[in-house]
Amino acid sequence: MAGLERHYFARGNTAEGLVSLVDSIYYRLNTVYVLEGDPQEIGAILARLSNGWGRKGWSLHLIHQPLQSDLLEGIILEDAGIGLIADRAWPEEGVPEGLEVRRADFKSDPSGERLAEHSEHIEALEHNIAEAYTKAYETFQRTLRIHDDWEKIYIDTLDRAVMNQLAVDWADQYLVSAADAGQAVDTGNKGSGTVIRRFLGAATWRGAVDFILNLTEDVPTRIFVKGRPGSGKSTLFKKIAATASERGIDTEIYHCGFDPNSLDMLVFRSHGVAIFDSTAPHEHFPLRDGDSILDVYELAIAPYTDEKYAEEIAGVKARYTASMQHAISYLGEVKQNQDRLSAIYRSLADEEALSRQERLLTEEIEVRVGASGAAE
Repeated sequence: MAGLERHYFARGNTAEGLVSLVDSIYYRLNTVYVLEGDPQEIGAILARLSNGWGRKGWSLHLIHQPLQSDLLEGIILEDAGIGLIADRAWPEEGVPEGLEVRRADFKSDPSGERLAEHSEHIEALEHNIAEAYTKAYETFQRTLRIHDDWEKIYIDTLDRAVMNQLAVDWADQYLVSAADAGQAVDTGNKGSGTVIRRFLGAATWRGAVDFILNLTEDVPTRIFVKGRPGSGKSTLFKKIAATASERGIDTEIYHCGFDPNSLDMLVFRSHGVAIFDSTAPHEHFPLRDGDSILDVYELAIAPYTDEKYAEEIAGVKARYTASMQHAISYLGEVKQNQDRLSAIYRSLADEEALSRQERLLTEEIEVRVGASGAAE
């Protein structure tokens, strides 16, 4: 392993509610360990495991909690085909038969006897959490409708023919298939490129967080796409992804953490290229050789649109910002109640038993990794 760490999200608090891409990320593995217990306790355990394995030089995928991005809810040891995930993020149904699922109990009070004394308080906190999440999702949905108004200003001035041609030209420049390049290729693989779907960012209780620069740090060519809402960035990415699939090219697709129906980034590691939306709330600028800007506002939006609709744009932007802050405030309420709930679980925890379970889990996984040869 090369000792590389990749950070991203498997779930998101979005305008469509809580959306999970866990199936795309985990179902291709051989074994998944589902860690049962309080999210903050699981996050602490995963952090210790990742630190230890990082010191061993293992390559890790570190999957962050969408509410508290400083906490982990999963780790993937890709080369060994092993994943770990918090039980709250693991789906109850639809798990493929060939996937081995093993459970590790890190609950503070497995029998539930001591928790019974706090049942009313726990029930009240869980009710508050559910209610705050509902309000957050409803507000995100209203915020998305405001964003639609913002997009419409630019959609009405968009030159679709230019954007359609851009998708063709970009794919022809950067996504040459092995067959087109004159390389030996399995013709039966045409149109069967692997697609993995993830979130590069999330709407957390602190606001928007993204891992674009981490996810692309080892990609030689990075295209920073600039534009405006409604200037066709996501549609461009969808067309490019479709072309990659037709050409049998493996693709990492990163969905928007606010509107999961929108795409924010594509990474083609076999071709050493990434293209991503580099506008707020994940605005970045070129930092090194191989970085460049693609400004679709300049290419495909009617000149002086910003100036012509300046007052209208300012108004909708202000409404959007206020609504987004309102939604994030509800996630702040979730965080406060989750902290109180976690404090109850910590007060009842048997630290010695939890440490023993963590040690056994670590040893078991390290034996498996060694047997797979992935640690070499």
